[in-house]
Amino acid sequence: MESERNILDHIYILVRWRRMILACFFVVSLVTAGISLILPETYRSHATVYPPQSAGGGMGLSAILQELPVNLMGLGDDAISPTEFVPVVESERVRLAVAERFDLATLYGASHRSELLDMIGDRLQVDLSREQFLTISYEADTPEMAATLTNAFVGELQKALEERNQNQTRVYLTYLTKRLKEAEDDMLKAEKHYSAFQKEHMAIDLEAQAKIQLENASGVIGSLVDLIVLRDIKAETMTADNPKLKELDLEIQTTTRALNSLLMGKLPGTESSDHPTEQLPAIFKPFRELPQLGLTALQLIRDVEIQNAIYQFVKQEYEKTRFEDEKGSNPVIVLDKAVPPDVRSYPRRTLMVAIAGGLSLILSSIIAIIFEAMRNLTPDNQSKLDAISADLKGQGKS
Repeated sequence: MESERNILDHIYILVRWRRMILACFFVVSLVTAGISLILPETYRSHATVYPPQSAGGGMGLSAILQELPVNLMGLGDDAISPTEFVPVVESERVRLAVAERFDLATLYGASHRSELLDMIGDRLQVDLSREQFLTISYEADTPEMAATLTNAFVGELQKALEERNQNQTRVYLTYLTKRLKEAEDDMLKAEKHYSAFQKEHMAIDLEAQAKIQLENASGVIGSLVDLIVLRDIKAETMTADNPKLKELDLEIQTTTRALNSLLMGKLPGTESSDHPTEQLPAIFKPFRELPQLGLTALQLIRDVEIQNAIYQFVKQEYEKTRFEDEKGSNPVIVLDKAVPPDVRSYPRRTLMVAIAGGLSLILSSIIAIIFEAMRNLTPDNQSKLDAISADLKGQGKS
């Protein structure tokens, strides 16, 4: 019951002071509406941009490095992130470029550069959406100027990012030019080492040479076996001092020496090969030397292939980078170009009047309650109020 009585009392006070409350509401609303009418109108235009998709595929360095689990030193990260757009648009360089282009210092009456930058910053708004789309907006006195300045910021953003890309491309191109020369020198050096090895050992094609030598060795072994069989047959019917038997023994020794020279390089126990029968053409390699020669040749061939692959890779990356440098790039795609807005962005007259009227109702109601409370003070509360007033007056005099 006490709560209902208090609520009714407050309603009664508001009804009793309704004229004052309504008068305050209408006066404040009218004054706010008048002020909103004389405030200068401004317009805000918007443009939306986003970065192009990075070209996928290919054998470029960036494509390969991006596939690694860890990006080494940031290499290969050539795609532009939309988060990079925000500091570029808000940078001093871009703001000053737009200000100089449209003489905003004179238009805004700025006395020094920092003041001009602050005034431009207050009118410029950059928002990055969750979908990584960047919205650039600028507020100006006319719709046309708002659209023109917004598009100017988009243009300066494109110019700044394009210059940044060109600088990075040219630095990379300079590195590739130097690296290409080094790769070419390394490739030629590896080829010369392999060529010198071939000349020194007459190793034209070790695999083919070994195959031919095996075939020749098989033929010599076959001939040796025939001679041994023939000698055994002759020994059954001839004496040991028979000239034909001695001739067969000599042929067996000569064939055996040739086979040993072919297989082992020289006869067992000999230090040199002064006898024609112990010498072979340089193109024939002793079988005991073939494994080491084959291993050395394999290593040299592998070096040649590696250096050639490095050269081809660097050459391809060099040509690609040079083509991109000559072609240029478009670091920003404009999704929505700024156009003159149809409605003003400031002042928002309806909102101003609604807020001012609502505040006036609240304040006037509070004042009405206070005044009503002052009129209906009990004697005890009145004495307390007089004491407070007297005390304040006394402190004021002292």
